[in-house]
Amino acid sequence: MEEVKKDKTKKTKRGVWTIGWGWMLVVPAMAFLSWATKKGIKDALEEEHPAPLTILKERYAKGEIDRNEYEEKLRDLLAS
Repeated sequence: MEEVKKDKTKKTKRGVWTIGWGWMLVVPAMAFLSWATKKGIKDALEEEHPAPLTILKERYAKGEIDRNEYEEKLRDLLAS
């Protein structure tokens, strides 16, 4: 019986403030995550990639490919 009395005498906090505090944390967190995701996707899409001809010229200038390979790849790029 005493255990039952203790349970009944326990006051539980239920109301607008208890429910409201959870939303005050969750909503801003979700808004921030949404913003961060959109910004990340936008940045990835706007990222500039060098043109294939520019890459080919850089590789030739660095000595990664020889003149014959450069000319062969240049013809391939200009044909397409």
